[in-house]
Amino acid sequence: MHAWYFTFEYPPDIGGGLATYMRIVTAAYAARPASSLVVFCLSQAQSGLVRRSHPHPNVQIVSLNPHRFGSVEELGFWVSTGRMFERFADLLLMQIETGMLDLPRPDYMEFPDGFGIGALAIQQKLCRNARYADVPVVVTAHTPTYLIDRFDQMPEPELPRYWTGQMELQAIAGADLVIGCSQAILDLLSRELASTGARLPRAEVLHNPFPPAPAGPQPDPQPDLPRDHFYMASRLTHWKGAEEAIRALELLWDDGCRIPFLIYGDDAPHHASGTSFGGYLLRRYARHADAGLLRLMGKRPRDLIRRTARSAVAQLHPSHFDNFPYSVVESMAEGTLCIAGTNGGIREIAQDGRDLFLVDVQDRHAFAGALRRALALDGASRAAMAAHARATIAAQCDPQTFLDRKEALVASLRNSPARRSFPFLSPPDPSCILPTPPPATGPQLSVVIPYFNMGRFIDATLASLTRSTVAGMEIVLVDDGSTDPASRDRLDRLHADHGLDADRLRILSIPNGGVANARNTGVRAATAPFVALLDADDVVAPRYYEKALSVLQTYDEVSFCGAWIEDFDTRGRIRNWATWNAEPPLHLVMNQTNCQSLVYKREAYLRDGWHDPDLRMFLDDWDGMISLLAGGHRGVMIPEPLFGYRIRAGSIFRSGGGLWDINYGKITRKHAALYDRWGAFLAAFLNVNGPNRHYHIAGKPGTMPR
Repeated sequence: MHAWYFTFEYPPDIGGGLATYMRIVTAAYAARPASSLVVFCLSQAQSGLVRRSHPHPNVQIVSLNPHRFGSVEELGFWVSTGRMFERFADLLLMQIETGMLDLPRPDYMEFPDGFGIGALAIQQKLCRNARYADVPVVVTAHTPTYLIDRFDQMPEPELPRYWTGQMELQAIAGADLVIGCSQAILDLLSRELASTGARLPRAEVLHNPFPPAPAGPQPDPQPDLPRDHFYMASRLTHWKGAEEAIRALELLWDDGCRIPFLIYGDDAPHHASGTSFGGYLLRRYARHADAGLLRLMGKRPRDLIRRTARSAVAQLHPSHFDNFPYSVVESMAEGTLCIAGTNGGIREIAQDGRDLFLVDVQDRHAFAGALRRALALDGASRAAMAAHARATIAAQCDPQTFLDRKEALVASLRNSPARRSFPFLSPPDPSCILPTPPPATGPQLSVVIPYFNMGRFIDATLASLTRSTVAGMEIVLVDDGSTDPASRDRLDRLHADHGLDADRLRILSIPNGGVANARNTGVRAATAPFVALLDADDVVAPRYYEKALSVLQTYDEVSFCGAWIEDFDTRGRIRNWATWNAEPPLHLVMNQTNCQSLVYKREAYLRDGWHDPDLRMFLDDWDGMISLLAGGHRGVMIPEPLFGYRIRAGSIFRSGGGLWDINYGKITRKHAALYDRWGAFLAAFLNVNGPNRHYHIAGKPGTMPR
């Protein structure tokens, strides 16, 4: 098979469990000359795109620098990384299709779940991007970073952490196949998605691969060597369980055992204490550190740790949860005795007392009991456990067997029916699952344009519509009592100047009642089964409506569709605004859609999407979107800047003043039941991030909304 892997860790630039996984997978593919592998990875040091050399011709390593991609300041680092990977994949697929690039088309793409770097590529596929249509997208569940943050006692609703977690979950929910490194992680992710009403897609367990030990006699495990320390090799964080190990060792130390505990690894921040975790441990357990029993060794080379481990009683791996930890797998393969927690995936292949010791690390006395069991082992028993551990890893983690099983799983996806259900994290109400309207005998799409003194801008708006790839489109322009003579006169020449007859461009004149009333009037007058809103000073890309209609016609449970935004002014482009699928709860705090230019199933708008004239032209479009959410509808955002939003110094959005807080209060009172339903989340979110004026800023790094 031909595979494309996307990763944020790759050796030697970046270490970690994912880097180990990628190193082993790369070697496994290199051993298959008939297959090929392209690895897309990160390198923040380089000045541009670099294609690294590899000794095997069927493997290519392509490193990319998000800071050179040009969107980190607009989107934040991880969203920009996902966007870079998605755009680069789309470009290569196009070049392969057109014969510009001599590279096999991938049989599958794989992303890790970390930081949601696959979310945008998966969203493109869900949004009917034809280039991805026959390429299965696999997400390998290592451990999502939002779960690690939770285990580390970080405030989950804090931006951009919360947003990263949502992207991780969306990538998992939208993948064609989720491969779990253990059943433990799949069970955990299934519970996480079920708590929102979503579900895990097809998921299979493939334990992480690890190369077998060299053939021939194994190195002497030195069973009679004096055992003079316990050790742990891990980044110093709360969730890795170093404190649980210290508390268990205290029971031994207080009984007179003087064997020290060595901790290798980089220090990390500790949110709960406001210091580093290592600093917290040294203060909290100062008497043991002063006695030389607790020693923080810092980051050391793996070879040094391996040599020192020959005299260790055991390696401790007391994580609160661990999927399928490579540090344990490596030590088992080397014959080093391990004591690991039961809350994780290693228990799925290893047996307590045969391969290693498994214990509930949260139970201090049980943990101390496992430490005593390790101390009591004689040389023969230790050698027997080492042999069993090596055999277990060789049998359960063989890289070629791993690839055989993975490729069989990917092959089984080829005849799967196309997805007809959109994987929302908060699914719509069943009453809002609206079947696709039958083919229209008249216009397919009605574009409603509210117009008030917009004579200077309407030509650019209409010109963008005449370039649209949607056939059968009518334009309903609602003149909301314009008072500017030039703007009124401009209406008389629009049909001729843009080549639009009265059937394609209908102009309705009403007394001034505000933009919300004008939009509602236009929707009432529309005749197509789909309706789009477009302000008279904004523009759309030629394929925006074609792509939006494709989404709406594919998924019955999608009531409306939008896209990313490109802000511009008289000087040209300003920035991209990345929008995201419209569903609670975050949309109740801040607008994350281009709600002034959405495309709707007209039935959904007529049922629940009316804009509220009482809001006096300020936030009425956001309120209309919230009304749809309150009615149980959901919306999808295409991850491309297909809508151009004009920034005008005198616009109502920039001169609203106190209307922001006044109208936000009206919106929350109007939709009190919906806000009450999500009250616990909203309270936690606002407590951590403050009111939305603090982060409702265009281009703030790490935030999706403006």
